Amino acid sequence: MKEYIIRRLVLLIPTVLGVSILVFLMMHFIPGDPVSLLLGDYYTEATAKAIRAQYGLDKPLYIQYVLWLSRLFIGDWGQSIIANRPIFDDLVQRIPVTFELIILSMTFALLIAVPAGVIAALKPYSWRDYSAMITALIGVSVPEFFLGILLILFFSLLWGILPAVGYVPLSESLWGNLQHMLLPAMTLGLARAALLTRLVRASMMEVIRLDYVTTARAKGVREWAVVLKHALKNALIPTVTVLGLQVGFLIGGAIVVETVFAVPGVGSFGIAAISLRDYPQVQAFVLLFALGFVLTNLTVDILYAFLDPRIKYETGTS
Repeated sequence: MKEYIIRRLVLLIPTVLGVSILVFLMMHFIPGDPVSLLLGDYYTEATAKAIRAQYGLDKPLYIQYVLWLSRLFIGDWGQSIIANRPIFDDLVQRIPVTFELIILSMTFALLIAVPAGVIAALKPYSWRDYSAMITALIGVSVPEFFLGILLILFFSLLWGILPAVGYVPLSESLWGNLQHMLLPAMTLGLARAALLTRLVRASMMEVIRLDYVTTARAKGVREWAVVLKHALKNALIPTVTVLGLQVGFLIGGAIVVETVFAVPGVGSFGIAAISLRDYPQVQAFVLLFALGFVLTNLTVDILYAFLDPRIKYETGTS
């Protein structure tokens, strides 16, 4: 196991570097100039030239990338061109917000998906099954930005139950924080819940027909114990696989949801950086999200061994 984890951690390096190189080149090929946006009506060629020299934008692209990478190795994430602030300071403030949103969204998705999937599997082709599958189909089909707008329309404008936009730090008010994060978490979690419900149902329907489940029932084990202790644990293995991928999609979906609900997380930070062509901010944003995605996949692979003792990672195998 240790050798496998070390090997996977080593393989993360070229993956993240490859992503950062692609994004670095794409950002520089997109029309637009951050210096022009920064200066606005006060743009002069001399001033623009001085700012480009200050941030190294007058150097060839490969030199700019190498300089950014070398500073990153010593813990310097760079300086924002537009805001003239250390990027690391902004990320430290925004990462907990996005992390909280992802945790709440995944919790919301699992609280819906696991019970709904299990009930649908135990009562196949019943009204419970059809209701769960139709709801799941609708949840997968509705885009997140549209769902967010619908939730704002009903919960905020019509019913006045929850605030539409904004954020209250957890340190200031637990209830205020939860009120502002419920709608974003529901928006981000409903699509994941729909997909996971279908997966849990399919896995449970397969597992409950296996011999060891039939044997447990024949021994007189109570039905709830058969379902929860014997069937559900093995049925969750495919779900954990998809769950790891869904965390990656949650990271991407957070960009849209944070923008819709004006949540000051890493996603809205990245959108602002891209629209302003703030190259150092975009690089930091992409690097952080790439690290989150690949580390999540590694964590899921390790969880397999705990869910199913038959899964072993040996040296020289993947």
